[in-house]
Amino acid sequence: MGYAMDTALTVVILLLTLLLVLIVLLYFFTQQGFRDLVSRIAVQQAPAAPPPNQRSADSVRRERSVAHDQLVLLEADLAVNPREELTNEEVESFEASRKSIKLCNAELKKMSQWMGLPFDLEWPEVQLRQPKLNELYRKFVEAQIAKAEGAPPA
Repeated sequence: MGYAMDTALTVVILLLTLLLVLIVLLYFFTQQGFRDLVSRIAVQQAPAAPPPNQRSADSVRRERSVAHDQLVLLEADLAVNPREELTNEEVESFEASRKSIKLCNAELKKMSQWMGLPFDLEWPEVQLRQPKLNELYRKFVEAQIAKAEGAPPA
């Protein structure tokens, strides 16, 4: 009788130990599966870093904003100090800003970061916001064309 009870107790202890080992293994594999799942989700949700030689959309927009601000300051100066023609420095500043804005817009479109109005303006839309500057620049260009053709400016 004592022998049967010892055997039964040993079997129960072995079964409980086996059950405990199975539960620990199940817990370990489940945790490992969760870690793998979390790492995959993190990789999918993380934004892809731009290549090292490519600028971010924010830096391109900042550069474009600096060029646009130069045009706004020039337009404001023309409103305060009206005149009939632009100086050479103002023309160079206008052309540099125009080139910079166009290049930044092209870069944003290439990066698929172009948002359109009201956030991103094409060059003609920028020109519409600078009427006095645009008018004087057109006069400058017409004078240059007339000078190149040898005719007196209109």
